[in-house]
Amino acid sequence: MNRSCTMSEIIIRNLSEESMEETVKFISSCQTVDESFIAWLGYSPEEIKSQLMDLTPSFTESCLIAIDGGVICGFLGIYVSEEQSTLRLLGPYVSKPKNWTEIALNLLAAFKTKIPTTINLAKVAFYEANVNCKRVYEANHFNVYNAEKTLIRDKKSLSNVSEVSNQKINIRYYTSSDFDDFIKLHPETAYFTGPEVVNRLDDYNQLIVAATDNHVIGYVYFEKLRGDGYAEICFLNVSPEFRSRGIGSQLINQVIREAFQYDWVNHIQISVRVNNKEAERLYTRMGFKEENVIIALQRDLNVYPWGDFT
Repeated sequence: MNRSCTMSEIIIRNLSEESMEETVKFISSCQTVDESFIAWLGYSPEEIKSQLMDLTPSFTESCLIAIDGGVICGFLGIYVSEEQSTLRLLGPYVSKPKNWTEIALNLLAAFKTKIPTTINLAKVAFYEANVNCKRVYEANHFNVYNAEKTLIRDKKSLSNVSEVSNQKINIRYYTSSDFDDFIKLHPETAYFTGPEVVNRLDDYNQLIVAATDNHVIGYVYFEKLRGDGYAEICFLNVSPEFRSRGIGSQLINQVIREAFQYDWVNHIQISVRVNNKEAERLYTRMGFKEENVIIALQRDLNVYPWGDFT
């Protein structure tokens, strides 16, 4: 049964299977515009649908749509990580400029009964140009905790790959015997936990490690998003005692070779904290160029429980 509320003629209700196709097309149209872009969702309807279908709880419980005259004009979803006691907000997306704030606030308020009591943090990320989201979230106890530059490497620059070799380092695919070493390297607060990364591995989501003496001392996890036509380097880490030895460059070069062997991969994307100048210099040397800046905000639900939004 749908939980619904009305404001004027606009209805807010749970996303249903019947509304899925229209919804993902709506989100896709918003994602292509910097002023409405939200992180953690793709660009194409196909990629977005795949992501919504994988949500936990199911999309019928974790996604809301706003409807005006039978047409979708708003969307908000949540991705819940019980392991990290965190939820990530997928939106809001609103297509009615005059009612943007009203629709967004009602979508947020409608989630009041859907937030598990075990969740401590609510997070959201979007382009700097998305001033509507920034204004609404900052007015409701969300504070900026991170800002990252999105860097792009185009396929046309493939011939300019800078080869770095280290005979003592073995660059190879992850195996189950690498699990303990990988978990030690992977940040606990990352978007996906270590076990979640491993569970996602398939032909499109791949984990490459750098190993020496049968121990993993670095890794890169990347996803090939066929529906969107690009690959994204999600995580790149090298053990502190092995840094400044070209291992990060080797791992990135391997991703470049792996990803660009597919005709449909047009570019590779990576994000770097705005204050991480050393990493940014590395990516720039390897042909990546700045595309945009994503800001991330969070609300401490222990201090400000989910409730009314203004």
